[in-house]
Amino acid sequence: MIRLDPDSIRRIAVLRANGLGDFLFATPALRALAAGFPRAELTYLGLPWMRPFVEGRYRYIHQTRVVPPYPGLRRAEGDQRAADAEAADFFRWCQEYRFDLAIQMHGGGVESNPFVRRLGARHSLGLAGRGVIHLDQNLTYQFYQSEVMRYLELVGQLGVPADGLDMDAPELPDDEPRLRLSWPDLEPGGYVVVHPGASDPRRHWPIERFAAVSDYVQQAHGCPVVVTGSLVERRLARELARRTAEPVVDLTGQLDLGALLALVRRARLVVGNDTGLAHLAYASGTPSVVVYWCGNLITAGPMKRERFRPVLSWTLDCPACGRRDCRCRVSFVAEAPLEEVLTQVDDLLEGDPGDGRPTVPECAIM
Repeated sequence: MIRLDPDSIRRIAVLRANGLGDFLFATPALRALAAGFPRAELTYLGLPWMRPFVEGRYRYIHQTRVVPPYPGLRRAEGDQRAADAEAADFFRWCQEYRFDLAIQMHGGGVESNPFVRRLGARHSLGLAGRGVIHLDQNLTYQFYQSEVMRYLELVGQLGVPADGLDMDAPELPDDEPRLRLSWPDLEPGGYVVVHPGASDPRRHWPIERFAAVSDYVQQAHGCPVVVTGSLVERRLARELARRTAEPVVDLTGQLDLGALLALVRRARLVVGNDTGLAHLAYASGTPSVVVYWCGNLITAGPMKRERFRPVLSWTLDCPACGRRDCRCRVSFVAEAPLEEVLTQVDDLLEGDPGDGRPTVPECAIM
């Protein structure tokens, strides 16, 4: 454990350059870090698309900096000489800024620990897998651990106590107005959000199942369905609409993250894959039914069950090649049962989780 005088730490850098869900998982640790070092300015180092969402939204993040192209963190696009120049300028700025503490919250440390060392901070802390370059203080990286707990344990190495396990997703005043520009007919609390995409195709539940859920919530519960996703997921939205008997509102590719947060917070329910929007629902307190691969439930699953219901696929071997260590782009969650998703949808929309319906497989180990 590092014992640092809180008064001596005035500038902290935190590296977390990955997805929306990854950022949300880290918010309890960031909140605890800020409370433990109340005089410090916290600089968040992330990807370009996260900066507009983070800046001004989180009171404990004082500034954001975009990480340069760097192996394992951000791909170089276009001229390599321009990418190298951007990296040189970034590290020069960091070294001149003189961080007192740099924390690696990015992962196992293969590329991220050398990156953090180049920041030139007086003290450094991070995760380290086997054979990885170490920082001043290290916590052993084990994949199967709750991401929220992982980063709380990490900042705990500084003697910082946890300030709760809940993730933060504060809304800004202009989030809802931007949402209404894309969907003027918004009626808070009356619709269900369906999110059929995910960045990893192995986490894609079959689109025909999402189409069945969309029709079910409209026919059985009378709820309009809103489909969300990124621009590259427009094809999925069109395929879902083609397969449904009932019309859906397609907002795919039309919302920035703040407007998406406003949409999720006002929804009656979210149904989707294990991806950033599902974690946004959890952070917002919006009830959700999310399809998980069994292993990812350990790292990324919600900690509460009253309003947040995971439905699992127990596929362990790749359906295409039969291996467990492959990178095939096929779904590992296709066996998650539609019937269980609909059962959880009923429970949450009817507001009665304890109505006697089975919510776990009979063979579950108790």
